[in-house]
Formats: sequence, structure tokens, C-alpha cells
Amino acid sequence: MFGRIFVYKFKEIIRNRYMVGWNFLFPIVLATVFYMGFGNLIKDDPDNFHTIEAGYVNTNHEESDFEKILEQLEDETDGNVPILTLRKYDTRQAAMDAMNSDEVFGFYVEDGDEIETIVPKNGYHATTMNQIVREYENKKTVVETIAKDHPENIQTALDMITENVEVMKEHDFGNNTSPYVQYFFALIAMSSLFSSWISTAILEGICANMTEQGKRFECSPTNKLMAIVAGICAAMVMQAFSNAVVVIYVQEILKISFGAPLVNIIAITTLGSVLGVSAGVLMGSFIKNSRLLIVVPLCFTMTCSFFSGLMWHQIRQYIESRVPILNRINPASLLVDCLYTRATYGKTDMYYQDIMLMSIMIVVSLFISAILLRRRKYVSL
Repeated sequence: MFGRIFVYKFKEIIRNRYMVGWNFLFPIVLATVFYMGFGNLIKDDPDNFHTIEAGYVNTNHEESDFEKILEQLEDETDGNVPILTLRKYDTRQAAMDAMNSDEVFGFYVEDGDEIETIVPKNGYHATTMNQIVREYENKKTVVETIAKDHPENIQTALDMITENVEVMKEHDFGNNTSPYVQYFFALIAMSSLFSSWISTAILEGICANMTEQGKRFECSPTNKLMAIVAGICAAMVMQAFSNAVVVIYVQEILKISFGAPLVNIIAITTLGSVLGVSAGVLMGSFIKNSRLLIVVPLCFTMTCSFFSGLMWHQIRQYIESRVPILNRINPASLLVDCLYTRATYGKTDMYYQDIMLMSIMIVVSLFISAILLRRRKYVSL
């Protein structure tokens, strides 16, 4: 019975042109408008990190530890762009010719124990290349000292160096922190909260005090709780699919990188879909006027979206500095912050805090809704 009700409710949702238009098509259209407005500002943002084309010359003619470090930095980690693209040359002159022809930005020359960094000009690319050498030489000195004085701790020292390389690859480079990307995060948050309309529409069809269909449902022998759960699940699937399409469209078609693995972004937006559906169920359990079932979710969605940065990307930071509690109770701000934190800093404590707060909101909303809907009684049908 659950499966049958789920299928019927899902068909009911996708046949509703109003829902499909606002929940599925409108976010795609708005994402396209955002892209046309400032898509190039994101792609060409001078503050964005771009992979360094680096050359490498090893006069020792055998693979060194420094060469292995450079090869590790070539790997893409956690959805971020690689730090280096390494090109190896046999002679210093060949590498110099490649740099002069813009084939590489700069190059390293390893001769014995000496490592020389050659770059054509100053800038963050040159700073990054020099910093890699400094970090390597510092860690090498530490390992040599430990090997001499405390050889029993040599493996611990090597593990520490490996962990530092992974942290540098994951968090320090390749993250798209352009402020304009936050508009796309806020767009996804708005799309997630649009699912509150789906929830209220489902409840409208099963509540006798709102529609004739609700009266027939109340008279039927169908288990009410099971029907509500099936409808909620159908709404979650619909909105999760809609959000996934928007994410794929932005990242794969518009080529706007979210700075994190696509699967992880879709998982976060799915949680946002569940949050929007549960908020709609809570509103539907309180509201008994069919007209308000459209007005209230719309006002709720747009208000939350505004304060999450949909119209002005700095408002969320402004609220954080003045009244941070508002960002903790605004579901749209939580979703935007979760996406931004994941893309910029990785899986930090703030990332998990946002997920925990959204999960608590979902549980509390559904719990209160279950109590209110279970106790709803009618004098007559």
C-alpha cells in the first residue's frame, strides 16, 4: 500500500505544472541568468587559484624525494584543482626555453642537495613555488635531525610530512572563493525551500477541512500516517532530483565549479530538499486556510533566501557579525554556509555543525507535525 500511495503522489506532483515550473524549471532559468550576469567574473576572477605549469630539471639523474612531492602535488584532491602540472626537462637550458615560450611559468633545478627555483616575475605563483621548496627543506631538516638523534621516531616524522602535504592539497589551494559563487549556493537553497509548496499541496489533498479530495481521503480506510509519509517521501525524491539537475547544470553545462566533489554537493542539496519538505509539512500542519498554504511558504522561502544572500551576497556576513543567531535558525543560510564551507575550507567543524543543525530542524519539524496532524479532529465530514 505504501508503494502504491508513493507512486500516486509522485505522479500527482510531476503532473502539477505549477510545481514543475517553480521547482524544476525556474531554478535552471535563474541559474542561466546569473551566469549571463557574472559567470565570466567567476571564471576569470584574478583571486582564483589556477594550476601552475612548472618545469623540473634533475641533474642527479635519479628520482629524488622532492620529485615525488612534486608528483603528489599534480594529483587533484577532494574536488580542487591540482597545484602543479609538472613538465620534466633534461637540461636547464631546455627548461629556460620552455619558460621563455610560456610553456611553463617557472621551473625547479635540483642539483645534488641544492634546489633552485627560477621564475620570470613575482606573484602568487612564484610565491607558491618558493614556498613548496621552503616547506620541503624545512621538513627534510627535521627528518634528518630526528633520524640522527631519535631514530625510533623516524616513521612518525615521515607520517607528519605526508599529512602536511595532504592538508596543503585539500585546503590551501584550488578553492573557488569568488563571492559570486555564493549566488548559486543561495539559488540552490531557494530551490530547496520551494519544496515546502509540495508538502503543503500534499497535505491539502488529505485534510478534510481544505478540499473535497481531503474529505474523501478522511473517509477512506487508508492509514493516514502511512499516506502522509508516502507523500513526504515522494516530495523529497522530486525535490532531490530537481536540485541534482540544477547542480549538474551549473557545474557541467555552465562550467561554474562549486569547488567540491559533485557527489558531495548533491548529497548536501538532498539534505536541503528534506529540510524544505519538512518545513512545508510543519507549515501545513498549522495552517488551515487553503489560500495561506501558498502565501506562507512563498513568503517564508523568499525571506529566508534574501537573508541567505540571494539578492545581496554580503548580507549573510553582515548578519553573522551583528546577529549570528539569525544565521543559525535560517535554513537557507545554513545550507549556503554548508556549501560554501565545504567548497572553501573542506570538511571542517563548521561544515558538520551546519549539517547537524539542519538535521535537528528536520527532526523537530517532522515530530511537531506528526503530533499536530495526529490530533486533528473533525466534528463531521
